[in-house]
Amino acid sequence: MLAIKINAGNDRNGNPRRGWIICNESGEFVDFVDEGYAGNGALRTSSYSSATPTTQELEIAPSVYREAYNHAYGAVERQMKRENKLHKRLR
Repeated sequence: MLAIKINAGNDRNGNPRRGWIICNESGEFVDFVDEGYAGNGALRTSSYSSATPTTQELEIAPSVYREAYNHAYGAVERQMKRENKLHKRLR
């Protein structure tokens, strides 16, 4: 596994947009680990701690960061919204 560090700077509120794209041996996208305020520790505490990290980080556009983030975490957010709508209907 290979962990590629990406950096899209900060958003307008000053929150970091950095993370690690996890690729398999053939270079295909597997997952994304959002760094947040944890820094490099986010990768060490994730389930991909054994992945080989890159020494350089890639400067990317915020849209690329959002796409990687949504690919990894978007499905969870959509499911939570569905469950909240269902919960409101049942009340």
